[in-house]
Amino acid sequence: MCRFVGIRNEHLAQLSNYAAPLQARFALLAKELYWQLLKSPAEAERFQLAAPGQGGAAEQLLLQWRELIERPLDESGASKLAARGESLARHGVDIGWLLSLYERAEASLQSALSASVLPDEAAREASRLLRKRVQLDQMLTFHGYQRFLRGEADNRHAHFQSMSSLYATLSGVGMALADGHDIRAMLQSVCEVCVREAGLGLAWVGRLQNDGQVSLEAAAAGDMVPLRAPLQISVRADEAYGGGLSGRAVRSKALQVANDVYADPALEPWRELFALHGVRSALVAPLQVRQQVVGTLSLYSAEPSFFNQSRLALLDVMAREVGRALERHDALERSHRAENELAFLARHDALTGLPNRDQMQELIDRLLQTRHDGSQVAVLSVAVEGFHEINARLGFEGGDMVLCEVSRRLRQAIYPFGHVGRVSASRFTVCTDRIDQLPALVSALKQRLPMPVEVMGAIVELRCSIGVVMSTEGWCDAASLLRRAGLALNRAREHGGGHCCHYDAAMDEALQKLHALRSAFSLAIPRGELALHYQPKINLLNNRIEGAEALVRWVRDGRPAAPGDFLPAIENTELMRDLDWWVMREAVRQVKEWREQGLSVPVSVNLSSGTLKHDDFLPTLEALLDANPLPTGFLELEVLESVTQQEAEQITTKLERCRDLGLSIALDDFGTGASSLVHLQQLPFDTIKIDQRFVRLLLDMPGNEAIIRSMVSFAHYTGRKLVVEGVESQAIWNRLLEIGCHDGQGYGISPPLAASAFRQWVQDWHGESLNV
Repeated sequence: MCRFVGIRNEHLAQLSNYAAPLQARFALLAKELYWQLLKSPAEAERFQLAAPGQGGAAEQLLLQWRELIERPLDESGASKLAARGESLARHGVDIGWLLSLYERAEASLQSALSASVLPDEAAREASRLLRKRVQLDQMLTFHGYQRFLRGEADNRHAHFQSMSSLYATLSGVGMALADGHDIRAMLQSVCEVCVREAGLGLAWVGRLQNDGQVSLEAAAAGDMVPLRAPLQISVRADEAYGGGLSGRAVRSKALQVANDVYADPALEPWRELFALHGVRSALVAPLQVRQQVVGTLSLYSAEPSFFNQSRLALLDVMAREVGRALERHDALERSHRAENELAFLARHDALTGLPNRDQMQELIDRLLQTRHDGSQVAVLSVAVEGFHEINARLGFEGGDMVLCEVSRRLRQAIYPFGHVGRVSASRFTVCTDRIDQLPALVSALKQRLPMPVEVMGAIVELRCSIGVVMSTEGWCDAASLLRRAGLALNRAREHGGGHCCHYDAAMDEALQKLHALRSAFSLAIPRGELALHYQPKINLLNNRIEGAEALVRWVRDGRPAAPGDFLPAIENTELMRDLDWWVMREAVRQVKEWREQGLSVPVSVNLSSGTLKHDDFLPTLEALLDANPLPTGFLELEVLESVTQQEAEQITTKLERCRDLGLSIALDDFGTGASSLVHLQQLPFDTIKIDQRFVRLLLDMPGNEAIIRSMVSFAHYTGRKLVVEGVESQAIWNRLLEIGCHDGQGYGISPPLAASAFRQWVQDWHGESLNV
């Protein structure tokens, strides 16, 4: 290397003669080296690791440069420099960064020579010696650096040579997994690739059985195939054949290896078998599907220590790929099953297996399309009444059992003359084109469906309603028949349930009228078509006016509509709530106006159950009264008796709040509901109104008088005011007084009057005569 650089070694020894001027500016060199290290902290850290010693990297570099100047280079120093180069390469120090360090340090030392007092000839000689020595140090260091890199390359080449067969194995297994559609053929290809490419003596895949054994029948390949026949494999740790590699792999879900099968005590049961077939190394990898072991991949080799760390890593990857392939096959199978199930559920009811609504509609359309010679199609809609009560009593499981029994009875009744399907929670649809069998079918349903069902140790009484419709001549579709069957079913339910009703055109007409009426009424309030009339309530003893009941009137197309014509159509809809609040606001406004005119008359308004039960009832009422304050008792709410019984707990608190706001509460139509007197006594009512149906026939039906007397007694003993409706004649008035009824209203006193007419009636009222 000295000849290559162009200088002899003995000449380099003369560099130490110039040590003083070269080291004169070592402090500046230290700063430059420190700055160079500071700019590349990662390289500085690797350099420190490659050249450990006392002090930091900068101190180590200064020491090296001091030795370069002061000590002549010999074979030991050259070997040390080459060894340092190897260490630098091993720790990943960048060679370009090393070169920059040499350049920076040499430049600093050359500057020191230029600034020294040496003669020019001596300075030039010192500069030449320094440059040659730096070049020689660089070459020796880089020689070690390259020597390490060549060694690494040789090692890696040898490693790649030894691993090429395993990579070929992995590639072949990947192709087998990608091309395999049949799972058994795919596993057989995997075993053959392992034997052919990796040089194994045996590769086999076993399936885990339910009895805790590993089956040897999945796939196998190799010269040691006869070995698999006598192998006994178990996965239970408490069995002799459960302590081997397969058992451990299944239990731990991790790869198990024995590079010397004779050194593993757990393999003692198979030692003679391994010796017979020349087995020296063995590996078992668990195959998992959805994190559960489903089998094992077992590999055997005649070479000891065959499964080194590199091979283990690749074989572990290969085993995982096989497991993923099995998982993909499992996912495909589950996907196919799910598709079949979805296809079934798309057209069938999951609980009963009957056709669902869509399929029933298709079946009905098919029957309609195949009609000939004027034949008809019948559709029946069947509903299990009170099914929610069955669920509440027996739970959903019991309810499902009841539905399954109903579906069984329907199938027995209709097959083979038609079809039956479940179209909603407790509703079924039956269709048939055998009209001649329809009477027998309806009769059979009436007989079979109501039969009690024993479910979960309880006897369930069934009550089913049936709606029947038959197709008409000309065009007809399934949707229309289903709708009409539903109308007939609703009519059967209106009769109390448990009945059978046939469709007729009047049902459609009634439905159309109902919706037309609702549509028209929805515009009544915005158009100002509603008005309140007031019917006076008087004291029958002294003719004093006690108040008035506000009754709504709808003027439609210039003609008044009676409440009975439209109220039934809008009850249980949002329109009823809109009407209630309109009546409430109008009544409050009228009371305030009368009071300003000097007329103090309390007004009562009827309140529907829907409005009373709604969450915004109290807030809206409080806001109305805040904006329009009234004295206590000048507004009375009339609530139907049936409401109080059905949801007493829900409305009691609200009624108590109404009383706190200064309102009176009246129980309307008393005697028409099913409330017990004990129950009514606990409710917050101030007034009881006897329904006019008891009063109008008072003189003709003695039983009514007895009922009214009991109501009078009830009101007296509970401290409530009693008002009778339906005072139509003087005779009824007189009889009511004899019974003890002191307050009443009716056409015999006055019909409902418009607000202006009511004020005039009050001025003219003397209580001396009746409208008889």
